[in-house]
Amino acid sequence: MSLRFLTAVAARSACRVVAAALALGLAACTGGTFVAEGGIVGTGSAPITVTGAISSFGNNTLVVNGKALATTGAVVRVNQQPGSVADLRVGMVVAVAGTVAAGGAVTATTIDYRADIRGVVDGIDRGSKTFTVLGQTVRTDASAIFDGGTLDTLVSQYVEVSGFRTLPGEVLASLVQISTSAPAGTPAEVTGIVSALDVNARTLRIGTLLVDFVALPGAQLPPQLANGAVVDVRGMTNASGTLVAQTLALVGTTLPGADGTEVEVEGAITEFASAASFKVNGQPVDAHAAAIGNGTAALLGNGVRVDVAGRLAGGIVAATRVDIESVPTIQVDGLVSAVTTAASTLAIGAQTFAVNAATQFDDQSVAAVHDFNLAAVHVGDHVVVTATSAPALAATRVVRVDLAAPPPSQPDTTFEGVISEFNSVADFKVGGRSVNAASAQFSGGTSADLANGRRVTALGKLSGATLLASQVTIEAPTTSPPPPTTLSVEGTITGFVSIASFSVAGQPVNASGASVSGGSATTLANGARVDVAGTLVAGILNAQTVRIETAPTAPTLEVEGTITAFASLANFTLAGQVVDATHASVSNGSAQDIAVGRVAKVTGALVNGVLVATNVQLEDQEDAEVEGVINGYVSVASFVVAGRQVDASAAQFSNGTAANLANGVKVHVRGPLAGAILKATRVEFD
Repeated sequence: MSLRFLTAVAARSACRVVAAALALGLAACTGGTFVAEGGIVGTGSAPITVTGAISSFGNNTLVVNGKALATTGAVVRVNQQPGSVADLRVGMVVAVAGTVAAGGAVTATTIDYRADIRGVVDGIDRGSKTFTVLGQTVRTDASAIFDGGTLDTLVSQYVEVSGFRTLPGEVLASLVQISTSAPAGTPAEVTGIVSALDVNARTLRIGTLLVDFVALPGAQLPPQLANGAVVDVRGMTNASGTLVAQTLALVGTTLPGADGTEVEVEGAITEFASAASFKVNGQPVDAHAAAIGNGTAALLGNGVRVDVAGRLAGGIVAATRVDIESVPTIQVDGLVSAVTTAASTLAIGAQTFAVNAATQFDDQSVAAVHDFNLAAVHVGDHVVVTATSAPALAATRVVRVDLAAPPPSQPDTTFEGVISEFNSVADFKVGGRSVNAASAQFSGGTSADLANGRRVTALGKLSGATLLASQVTIEAPTTSPPPPTTLSVEGTITGFVSIASFSVAGQPVNASGASVSGGSATTLANGARVDVAGTLVAGILNAQTVRIETAPTAPTLEVEGTITAFASLANFTLAGQVVDATHASVSNGSAQDIAVGRVAKVTGALVNGVLVATNVQLEDQEDAEVEGVINGYVSVASFVVAGRQVDASAAQFSNGTAANLANGVKVHVRGPLAGAILKATRVEFD
């Protein structure tokens, strides 16, 4: 949730967070509650509160909800610790208190960021694009930012999630920061709605997470603790998955401030009764007289993500404007061909994108410019633009990457060779290249068989110099003398100097003595995708074979949505984009299944405004696939994985039997959906 003003056990900390706000006359802090005081602050300035996700940074400014906020002198707190603007990231949901001058300029006085969840992921549901951590279901969409990995690589990874609470036990993510393990001394943390409070056993639940607060003295418990209250709990999880609380604090969901205080709130609608009565992140809103942007009042409802602007009146936001946030449907990867700051546009080839104050800007190139915005984009930059397509192309996110970076739709990379420097399943090397296999599926053995000297093939996505493996094949051990260290690397060429000196997926290569297929040695260049095999000597791959897979292509385009018009396989429209799928592969169905009304994701190259598809993935099939740790086990016909109810009574089992099903066991489940229940046809034990 985005409104985080603490009371009770965290009262003193909360008072420090809003110390500067007191000077603005927003509130006085007494006994852990906020008491409205008043009025206009200084000559020609008034208080303002803004909550929402950070979209970009500028010169001593940050942008939240489309509003530029001057940050010079602001007090910043990050996860309840003193911080700075440099610690903040695009996508973080922050609560900002400040002043607005008569001319409209806003100066931030306090900026408070606190993660909704910090813990280890125990399951993912690829079909619904959700994952589970600490008993919470985290929902993602095309607006969610994944930093350090992807949804497919999340199992067993440590994540910090920032977003908007939509239901008890559910968060709509705006930013997911991923690492292989928690930083030293970092507790697990979750913010959510209390249920099943047992004051005698001193336990409660947040979502499905059981919280044990027996170690907390009674004096540290907020007297307002009750079912339905929103709390923040920090502590350590034990072997049974219970969170043993070290701190427990109430989180206020309504904005502090006197009547008339200007406010802007971003989040997901809950408790919708009518346009005159709903909540955004727990804050009551009356929008009966508001102007509605990007739609009409008829589109408002539970789960809809909105930006609300208005003023406080008796604890309710009297909204003057409600903007419905659009979910992006198009992603284009390519080189910037034009930038027009005056018109707020940038172009990739013939595609021109409008940007606005709500567009997220993120620099993931080696330059890593923190204050990245449209003014810092240059012709020739390699960018990935996510956008909405109706009524015109409007960028929701612009990410700058290195010139040689692969497109988001690039196929997996493969490392093949002998394991060395084995520290754990999440930290070892294959042929001298770093691998993290914490979320991988194994064949030919299990993760317990990983050891120095074992020969494996690892398949996955590159994150920096590390392969986040989704599959690991373990070769049978041999008693014969070990062969020379061999390595097979697949990826995009970077750092090309000559045929004797270039890199593939970060691996130095000498191909001066290699045979080349799929082209000639003269076509080797930065951006070409190749599969290289050879022997590893002193860290350099002396290639024996080089197979050229593709030449540099037109900008990659990925469109997801509903087919609205269909003339033929060579001419249909998906989410406003014309598609030619004549030569495309079709997954989750066949070419005959492509028709009006079907939901699909299409990937290909943009040629003269037409998406020439290489793949059409039909997404509205009834099959589902989940991976994670079993909980709530009742029987083979009733258990939960990654928040999804599973019936495996008719399933085939691999690497185990139905008798091995139990809470805490990690499995991979596939099968059709029957309502909300996954009727498993196959269960694989990890």
